[in-house]
Amino acid sequence: MRAFVDTSSLFKKYVEENGSEEFSVLLKDVSEVVVSPVTWIEMNAVVARRLREKSMTSQQAEWLRLEARRDFQSFHQVFWNENLEKTATDLIHRHSLATLDAIQLSSGMLSKAELFVTSDQRLFEQARKEMRKVVCI
Repeated sequence: MRAFVDTSSLFKKYVEENGSEEFSVLLKDVSEVVVSPVTWIEMNAVVARRLREKSMTSQQAEWLRLEARRDFQSFHQVFWNENLEKTATDLIHRHSLATLDAIQLSSGMLSKAELFVTSDQRLFEQARKEMRKVVCI
């Protein structure tokens, strides 16, 4: 199964937090992971925030970046193009989404994924209006 995974859920692959075990189980049925063109940037922003908050050590952060970089080599990434921009802009007007949420949802829609996975409740609610199969972990 091809699954689009937004950053909020993907992070659970690397850090033990609420929903990590559920995400790990879900990944067993996924043959292709698709991410948006902003996922790598968002992952690094979360790591930097956790380092500032001291909820992650520098060793944990380095391990996460190395693991994620290795995984990203096998992930499919939606390309940034006019179609992505148009779809994201339309979603912002239809659902009052934040910029990055609109990019995530439009990436999921354009990826032709069978499943959209998020851990963001607001994004989940809006994604359910646009996609057939959506899971909130």
